[in-house]
Amino acid sequence: MLHRIHRWLDVFVLALAVPMTLVMLACVVWQVVGRYFLNSSTSFTDELSRFLFIWVSLLGAAYVLGKRGHIAITGLIDMAPRGVRRGFDILIAGLVIVFALVVLVWGGWLLVERNLRLGQVSPAMLLPVAYVYAIIPLSGLLTAIYAVLVVCEVASGQEIAAKEVSLD
Repeated sequence: MLHRIHRWLDVFVLALAVPMTLVMLACVVWQVVGRYFLNSSTSFTDELSRFLFIWVSLLGAAYVLGKRGHIAITGLIDMAPRGVRRGFDILIAGLVIVFALVVLVWGGWLLVERNLRLGQVSPAMLLPVAYVYAIIPLSGLLTAIYAVLVVCEVASGQEIAAKEVSLD
């Protein structure tokens, strides 16, 4: 059951992040071609690539957490007995859950709500900035879910997430 939830979450995140990355790449290539070969630049593609970069970065951070691929200095923990290591893994995942729920989900939602109320729009695309900020609570929720899966993995001794990040 945990493996299916983890896999579905991976597919969901990648289904959002991969097309966004491709569109971002196309925007950046268009900017280079436009500036250097056509002597023209479009602010629309510049702004779109910036917003997509924000979304892809935060989605990617949640995904890598789920794969347990974030950089870590584990020298002392690796020398500890297995039970102590499991305790540290659960403690760290618990702190990540608290941070994700309080700062990213709750604080991010307050930011989105405030921008919806104020009606702030981006200069080039005239897109409500709240849509850009919406990734903050979404990535917080995804991060919290991935961290809960890590806690379940450590507690049950199952290997849910691969130790390497891949797109397969």
